[in-house]
Amino acid sequence: MHASMSLVRQEFQNGDHTLASMLETPVYESWLRCLAQKLPMDGPVDYDFMSTDQLKDVLPRWQPLINSSRKHLDALHKSISGAGWSVLFTDQQCNALRVYQSKNVTEQRIVQAFRQGAKLSESNIGTTAMSCALAAKRFVRVCGEEHYRSAHRNFNCAAVPVFDAIGRVCGTVDITNESPLADVGAYYLLEACARNIQIELIRAIPDAIVIQLRAGHQPVGADHLVLAFSYDQQLVGANYIAQRFLRLDLQHQQVQFNDLFVDSFSTLFDKGLLKGYPFSLTLLGGISLQTEVLDLPGQSGASVPVSTTVGKVIDQSPARDYGDSRIQTSVDKSLRVIGRLPVLLLGESGVGKEVIARELHDNSAAASGAFVSLNCASIPETLIESELFGYEKGAFTGANRDGRIGKIQQANGGTLFLDEIGDMPVALQTRLLRVLETREVERLGSAKPLPVDFQLICATNKDLAASIDCGDFRQDLFYRINGYEVRIPPLRERPDIQGLAKRILQDVSNGTREFSHAALEFIAAYPWPGNVRELRNAIVYADTLAEPDTLIDMEDLPDNLQHQMNDQAQLSPAESNSGMINEVYEKTIRQAIDMCDGNITQAAKKLGISRATLYRRIGNKST
Repeated sequence: MHASMSLVRQEFQNGDHTLASMLETPVYESWLRCLAQKLPMDGPVDYDFMSTDQLKDVLPRWQPLINSSRKHLDALHKSISGAGWSVLFTDQQCNALRVYQSKNVTEQRIVQAFRQGAKLSESNIGTTAMSCALAAKRFVRVCGEEHYRSAHRNFNCAAVPVFDAIGRVCGTVDITNESPLADVGAYYLLEACARNIQIELIRAIPDAIVIQLRAGHQPVGADHLVLAFSYDQQLVGANYIAQRFLRLDLQHQQVQFNDLFVDSFSTLFDKGLLKGYPFSLTLLGGISLQTEVLDLPGQSGASVPVSTTVGKVIDQSPARDYGDSRIQTSVDKSLRVIGRLPVLLLGESGVGKEVIARELHDNSAAASGAFVSLNCASIPETLIESELFGYEKGAFTGANRDGRIGKIQQANGGTLFLDEIGDMPVALQTRLLRVLETREVERLGSAKPLPVDFQLICATNKDLAASIDCGDFRQDLFYRINGYEVRIPPLRERPDIQGLAKRILQDVSNGTREFSHAALEFIAAYPWPGNVRELRNAIVYADTLAEPDTLIDMEDLPDNLQHQMNDQAQLSPAESNSGMINEVYEKTIRQAIDMCDGNITQAAKKLGISRATLYRRIGNKST
């Protein structure tokens, strides 16, 4: 636009939106939203940040997205940081998940805002390229005084949304510079980065055959069609280019292989999986595309599993590491009965009951259906009935006008996982028992029974026998859900906690990190009252906050773990967990120094810590 931005801003503040409406549509619409929220255009901006505890809650939830984005964000930053660009990666609420500041940045507001955990939503800081890209679902550039808040007048930003495997917006990538000059090359790399992250998310889909299609023999690139199919021939992922090219809407429609291609699904096996070379697939419209298999179910560039019949592949991937062979034995036995008997998982909170439930589902005959989970303890008693059974339109005040399908009906043809079933209200237990007996469900406000067929997995951390004795749980329902019982030991009782921790670290760091010896000793000694969930969160925390390209050391783990260990070390030997923290410190340090003949530099290197840290520990030990 040709009018000066100072005049545009002045007239907008005075209530005249004529000039502002000439701004790019996403920017103008953002200004209107900011105005509706009564955000001031002038004045300082106070940036808000997540607390350490909030980060610990948020980061594990987004870890799959962070893992899929890491190498592409690294590459983007390496390419454009020398030109003054800083890179910011956010979730869909504009919370900063990863931050890469340019070494050339001098604008202190950019330094201040570009920090992990920064809350950069439109309602917090006004118009940004990120908020505009999220709303418009496309590339948006916001420069200088186009930012609603005048404090950001030295920001020149561009952002693109990141889409998940089926096309939902799950985050943004933003680049920001002090220079107002447009940089088409940087914008191209920005968009390529977002497209590559989506492809990485598609390639991470478990139990999917991922293929890439292109015209002729062009080299591999982000502009090609990437599709993921399950073994029941359903399309479970497609990149943005593929969805546009094939006119797909995976958020609202199910697509099978034969909805797209003339060829048989067996072609993927005969030519792609078994022979391993590029082949041709023909679309229903007659267009022929060069095709190759990128990934196999459960593998990434691994050898092809043995196929005996089309659509049935023997899984040669290693068994999941639970840190305890007893758990794997129980899971193996459960796989023999699942589908014929309901399975009841017993164990403390955080031991991984849902992980096991998903593994049972994924390896059962119901894997082609949905895995539907409901936590009976996390939903208010007033809502759990409608969540479980669904309701007809107008069934109660505040009900969705179109009604709602319940969890039981969603699980039809798949698996219903009822977590913490011991907390289910007794009145609902009666209704659930009837569903299990009749295999029919009635929505609230309806007398029409609907047939359902699902396999049932339940879990609880409660003593159901005691609950039956005190009248909190129906005995007849207990016999219905307890076809095969699996007791999952707490993490502190598992013999290979260190091995489990190593596997988790490999997962969350994409194989780029290892533990120091001291950290592994600490992990083995700590009692982990929160079980595997606490262990995973601690490892994600350490991987996120530790310096890049370093070992994960004991001091990188959350402070509260070390405080608890220190508290336990003050107890009597009978009360403490083997004298934990003092033994870990003294034994590890003494062994390392002795092995290095007293050379502190070599001992620190062996322990994976700095010399200063080792000197500090020696000092603490001597005081």
